[in-house]
Amino acid sequence: MLTLRETSYALFGAWRLAHFDRQGVAYFDRTREGALRSFWAAAILLPAYVILVLLHLSEMPVAIGFPSLVLLYAFQYVVAWTALPAAMAFIARTLDREEEFFGWLAMYNWSQVVAMIVVLPMQAVASSGLFDNPALPLLAVLVNIAVLAYAWFIARTGLGIGGFGAVGVVLLDVVMTELIWEIGDLVATGRLANLRLS
Repeated sequence: MLTLRETSYALFGAWRLAHFDRQGVAYFDRTREGALRSFWAAAILLPAYVILVLLHLSEMPVAIGFPSLVLLYAFQYVVAWTALPAAMAFIARTLDREEEFFGWLAMYNWSQVVAMIVVLPMQAVASSGLFDNPALPLLAVLVNIAVLAYAWFIARTGLGIGGFGAVGVVLLDVVMTELIWEIGDLVATGRLANLRLS
């Protein structure tokens, strides 16, 4: 069972890693059990995910009913939290980094909470249209770069791999995330059914 102490330690460690401080690693439980408990971060971030989905849906036509939308994005959330770890478990075994895998997973999962602190406000501002500032697109790019650099540092530190290998991990994360959202969009807008009919 996840404790408040472990949660606070992990979030502080994730915060330190966001400052590119390798000492942040010491605040994580890097055992198999600790990695499994780190998936509680998904429960912590569920309200933020719901807000992101609502912002996302406000920008596109929806062709399916509310119950179907709930099922679709609930399934998407589960896949988003499990697809990369599943792929990385295989990659870590291939790279002979099985011992480091659980530590990386704990760090990666908890880092999502810290990343959301900057991603959600940026997305909310961008979707609202309230601030017609030409600097916003640049700010969004800088936020995305910072989040990617954060993920790169965690991959390099957690797995003990080189810089280019960490870039590969980040690229895999980006591609899988974009693919998951794109498939969700195809279903939500009815375009997947049109593709099948054509």
